[in-house]
Amino acid sequence: MAAKARVVARRPECGTFLFPPEQLAEIKRDRYQHPDPKVQQRMEVLWLKAHHEPHARIGELAGVSRPTVQRILNRYQQGGLPEVRQFHWKVRPSALAGRQADVQADLEQHPPHTVQEACERIEALTGVRRRPTRVRQFLRQTLGMRWRKVAAVPLPPKLTLAEHAARQSQFLQNDLRPRLAEAQAGQRAVFFVDAAHFVLGSFLGWLWCRTRRFVKAASGRQRYNVLGAFNAVTHELVQVANDSYVTASTVCDLLRKIAASGLTMPVTLVLDNARYQRCALVQELARSLGIELLFLPSYSPNLNLIERLWKFVKKESLNSRHAGSFAEFRSAIDRCLAELPTTHKAAINTLMTLNFQTFEDVSLLDA
Repeated sequence: MAAKARVVARRPECGTFLFPPEQLAEIKRDRYQHPDPKVQQRMEVLWLKAHHEPHARIGELAGVSRPTVQRILNRYQQGGLPEVRQFHWKVRPSALAGRQADVQADLEQHPPHTVQEACERIEALTGVRRRPTRVRQFLRQTLGMRWRKVAAVPLPPKLTLAEHAARQSQFLQNDLRPRLAEAQAGQRAVFFVDAAHFVLGSFLGWLWCRTRRFVKAASGRQRYNVLGAFNAVTHELVQVANDSYVTASTVCDLLRKIAASGLTMPVTLVLDNARYQRCALVQELARSLGIELLFLPSYSPNLNLIERLWKFVKKESLNSRHAGSFAEFRSAIDRCLAELPTTHKAAINTLMTLNFQTFEDVSLLDA
């Protein structure tokens, strides 16, 4: 005997309901797997109806009233399963809906520091008072705002922001990008150079915890200096470290170390304008070793890739951690640097992309 093409439920109280096999399969699945529990309940009603249960029994098993059973079946008759999955809630319009544009313009021009401040500003502007929970929801979901940390624009004292951004853009397009393109093609090695000065002390970070935690403050002002050259393509780090000062001699040691690494292609070092890097001693040695020194525009840490690396090292090895001695402090930094090609490889590949922050179109905070 051929299988039935569909299941028919007949009851005088609600007429005839047809449940084709494909829809019955969807009902069976959504009884347990639909993400909305209300839809699961509705599908349970349909499933029981397809198995010829009376309305009173369906309501008892599904945990709904008999009129609700009838309404769900009527929905199915009118629009099928898509209609059963829909909800037509009647939401009262927000009192702020008519003033949304005014509120958004005011808060964007002068961003509030806290949600409580936003509550007060909204009430003063519209006369509508809302609790902080509702205002926080309004800021996030309606206005698309987030609580963000303010960022700084490094700006030379004698240049406007537009002039500084234009200078950086010209350097990026005319000097840096062409050399990075050669590096990606295997025709040049480009290293980003900078020194990090890690001072023994307390590096406070953020933790998920039930109560506020404290970290013991380290005594003394010893510092560990790392002068590094980070390869933009291979992500190899060449470094020279000491616990005294970074000087021109330190930079010369780094140049000799890079020259001795066996690179057979042109080498470019991208570095800032620190005096110990621009001095005649360093430039003369670089010329003799065949290394090009490409100096960044002043006040341009955003174009120096290695700056991201130092922030990463601080976060991974120092933040919210106590070093009992300077030796432990130095060891934690060295261990993090040694694990860059292994433990931290995935994070470094994501972090050290050749995308640079520029300031042609940024929103400045009013004074």
